[in-house]
Amino acid sequence: MHRDPSWEPLPVRGTTRLTCQFLLTTVYAPVHWLLCLALFLVLLAFGFVIELLSLIPGVEKGYLKLMDAVFRVIPIWPRWFVTLPELGHEGDAAFYQARLEAKLTKFSADPNQRDMDIPVRKYRAVGAGHAAQRSGEYGWTLQEVRQRPSTELRLVRNAAVQAPLSR
Repeated sequence: MHRDPSWEPLPVRGTTRLTCQFLLTTVYAPVHWLLCLALFLVLLAFGFVIELLSLIPGVEKGYLKLMDAVFRVIPIWPRWFVTLPELGHEGDAAFYQARLEAKLTKFSADPNQRDMDIPVRKYRAVGAGHAAQRSGEYGWTLQEVRQRPSTELRLVRNAAVQAPLSR
């Protein structure tokens, strides 16, 4: 399907590196989530002020763009976070296949879901090419934006397709 090496399964990360990332994740994750919560509360308070200014045309649209930009830059779950299951199943294609299937099944069940991003943590050992192929079987296609298969896949629903039977 894709000849670019970035669409292939990613190389297995070293155990030492993963262990260090896992330890940093366990220490930093609560702090990060508290900062995200504080930022959300600040934006919520700012939203009340914006609500008072809603008589001015375009203010709400600008505020929504600001919120999207902020939460695009500061993710709830950074890419470098490593969970305990990821630590134990690094390189296990069956584990990542199951994760990918669960994500696709969950989002395909909602007919209102128009687009979806699949982070690399869901398809790391099976590759972005396989993830794109399986998502096509669920009725999703790659968005017409620049894809970054080494970090995430951006998908858009192309039709109401019934979820395929498990292999």
